[in-house]
Amino acid sequence: MNYIKILIYILLILLINIKNVTADEIADRFKYEIGDEISYNIETILPNKAQYVSKSKLLNIIDNEEIWKVFNSPSADKRIYDRTTGNWIASFKDGSEVARAIPHNGGLRFPMKKGDKWTESWTFTAAGGLISGKSEANYKIKKETIKANNKKYKTLKVEMRDPLWNSEKDRNWKKEIRWIEIKSGKIIKIHFKNIGFKMEYIATLIE
Repeated sequence: MNYIKILIYILLILLINIKNVTADEIADRFKYEIGDEISYNIETILPNKAQYVSKSKLLNIIDNEEIWKVFNSPSADKRIYDRTTGNWIASFKDGSEVARAIPHNGGLRFPMKKGDKWTESWTFTAAGGLISGKSEANYKIKKETIKANNKKYKTLKVEMRDPLWNSEKDRNWKKEIRWIEIKSGKIIKIHFKNIGFKMEYIATLIE
């Protein structure tokens, strides 16, 4: 009988430890399927203060790239994301490519857990190739509870730090933070600021 009690005790300890580990880790991003739609409440700060809802619909998945149709956004009507990481690849407006990151921009990778740190680099192009350069940034993950949609979300906060442009400090790129729900792997909130593009906004997922 004592052996059974000891075994049960050991199993309980293992279960508690496993629960604590998974509470700080996201194994995979939430995978949307073709036809799925998502909406974000957008609060712009630059170029001017405004608030609107932007909706996106997943049209197709080709060669590990998600092709999204974007509604009610002034900056793009189509965006492409990496299927594995969820990182942004390209934006289009009125049939023309607005900007692209090769192979994709940094900031997201899975699995991710509290305390992770890494550095990523990519080539960024815009304005038909008139703007082109190498971007690099450090990323750090913290655990944070945020409030949205009148409820609380336990998230991993992925924050960009020390961005570089062609090996020099990028003075335009001020902020890129994403809050990802631990339970679902969904991006709940984004705060982006780049004064070179005169763009700053906070996007919150509508559920």
